Amino acid sequence: MEYKKLGELKVNCIASSEDLDFFGVTLEDLLDRTQQGFHFIKKVKELAGMNQKISWTNIAYTLQISMLEGGKISLTFSEEISDYIESLKHSMVMADQATMEPLKEFITALENIVEEDARKLVARFEKNVRQTKED
Repeated sequence: MEYKKLGELKVNCIASSEDLDFFGVTLEDLLDRTQQGFHFIKKVKELAGMNQKISWTNIAYTLQISMLEGGKISLTFSEEISDYIESLKHSMVMADQATMEPLKEFITALENIVEEDARKLVARFEKNVRQTKED
């Protein structure tokens, strides 16, 4: 696998079909979000952090997967607030009317506060989302 640090909390990893074979995972596992696919992503993020000397915070986590020529895939792991905001903006396409306004307010708040405060706000938001899913 090839790793490239793109930011303080952002790494790109290029995985070949041989890398997928080594981990016993297929592209379909990633696309279908199977247990093997999740395990692979978790391992690659861990390896990317170690390789590029990043201490992941596990707050504001985003992942972008892209298909490349030759059976390779690009995985970009990020915990940067700017990427998290961009992901939220993409989520607005799927949001219903009741969710749209609070989501806009949340994005605006994140865009207008310092990084440390944004991380605290995101951590609280993600905790609430997890609790809602459990209920």
